[in-house]
Amino acid sequence: MDFKILYDLIKASSKEELIWINGYISGILYKLSENKKCNDDIITLVYSSETGNAKNLALNIYKRINEEKFNIRLFDLKDYCLFELKKETYLLIVISTHGSGEPPESGKEFFNFIHNKNIYIKNINYSVLALGDKSYNTFCKAGEDIDKRLKLIGGNRIIELKKCDVFYEKESEKWIKKIINFFKEKKYKKKISNFNKNNIGLVHKNILLNSNKNKSIHHIEFCVSNEIKYSPGDAIGIYPENDSEIVHKIMKLFNLDIIKNNDIFYKLKKKKDIYNIPIKYFQNYNEKFFPNLQSLDIFTIIENFSLLNNKKFIIKNLIKIMNPIKPRLYSISSSLKKHFNKIHITVLLKKYNLHNKIKYGNCSNFLSKLKKGDKINFFIYKNNLFRLPKPDKDIILIGPGTGIAPFRSFLYERESINASGKNWLFFGNQYYNHDFLYKSEIENWKKSGLLHNVHLAFSRDQKNKIYVQDKIWENRKEFFNWIKNGSYIYICGKKTPMSINVEKIIHCIIKNIGKEDPKLFIEKMKKNKRYLKDVY
Repeated sequence: MDFKILYDLIKASSKEELIWINGYISGILYKLSENKKCNDDIITLVYSSETGNAKNLALNIYKRINEEKFNIRLFDLKDYCLFELKKETYLLIVISTHGSGEPPESGKEFFNFIHNKNIYIKNINYSVLALGDKSYNTFCKAGEDIDKRLKLIGGNRIIELKKCDVFYEKESEKWIKKIINFFKEKKYKKKISNFNKNNIGLVHKNILLNSNKNKSIHHIEFCVSNEIKYSPGDAIGIYPENDSEIVHKIMKLFNLDIIKNNDIFYKLKKKKDIYNIPIKYFQNYNEKFFPNLQSLDIFTIIENFSLLNNKKFIIKNLIKIMNPIKPRLYSISSSLKKHFNKIHITVLLKKYNLHNKIKYGNCSNFLSKLKKGDKINFFIYKNNLFRLPKPDKDIILIGPGTGIAPFRSFLYERESINASGKNWLFFGNQYYNHDFLYKSEIENWKKSGLLHNVHLAFSRDQKNKIYVQDKIWENRKEFFNWIKNGSYIYICGKKTPMSINVEKIIHCIIKNIGKEDPKLFIEKMKKNKRYLKDVY
């Protein structure tokens, strides 16, 4: 092969042309692949454009989805092999309308192909983004026809057809966000399905770690089977249960005997989310009774619908529309090398005000009430993107609040293997006397030398609030020397604003102390897996 020809082609191509070439080559490789199973997650994006708007939009969509690390390929419909259609799993179509409601010239062959009476597709999940001009009676007709036809011949519509006028940026953005969220949710569910959901843990301890009246943080330990394996950085996924008293109250409202209706009790307690019932099932009453809400709890439904001509709901019908209880992930704060057959977690009881009523997070509330001997269902969530380096490498741990959890695991692990690398901890919370989580352990690690440096930030102990980023800045010279000499940075805790503010300070240190380009410096660290975040 003459690589000079390829090099000259790349050099002479625009950014948009390179994106198209990338998508085209992906398509060729897809065709050459004989293992269909490996292609189940490939997204195919096709477009047909008359003036160039659909093409430009498709290029932007391709870029956005590609940035999310999804496997996507891009085609102009005139270059798309129609006989590949039946093999597609996910098909996204961006198409404009031309003339009297027809597709552009490049999309006519595809249009005619899917309207063949003998064609049937049963595995395609699709969505159409249509461009048009509202001043014409045939506004977005080509897109509408394709959307209806794909559904008719067996396709599964994953996102409703989106029709955009001449100024399409705002409306198309809504469709793009929905598409990206769809694939993110799909990826998450796939990960969850790979885990064993039948692991049982027995509560060994449930200790209140702090004495702050405004928030409660619990240290909870579970005894588990010796077959359970995890590594520092992993999380535990927990399926919460609804409060038995709440379930009793619901069944009483429906005049149901618990013994005779044990199956309903079981579903309401362990299987169904009774606090977030989708509002879409009550759209006819939405504006009057449930303004500005995305979901409802079962008591709001019962209370408001009792006003509607004494209409009564059958509990089984409500159960059908309830979402299943979703697991919640918590960073593991123990190490198997130190805590044999145990898993520790650090849990903040989430509390918020909704319509002047105090509400609690379902899972954190469930966990905070656990007693010794209680059972939980869980799985191990492997986090291969948040791992310790080799034992001789230095690490900087930045974890305010419950962000300390995985770093407790890290430190116990390094202590157990006598790691020679140095450890530097930045921890913060509200009050030293009330919120210094794992105080005795941290102090002992400092005395023993496991922790080379410890810097603390208790924001409410003085008039001017002090946060972990302020402590990082105070120690900026030493901080830069560490990262310049190969240290690894780990950040865990709230994404907003903590991790953002911490990253800004690190940028400032690299620029002002190191006299280097912070963006390039951190990109290099990330490439070498020396800058790792686990934020939420």
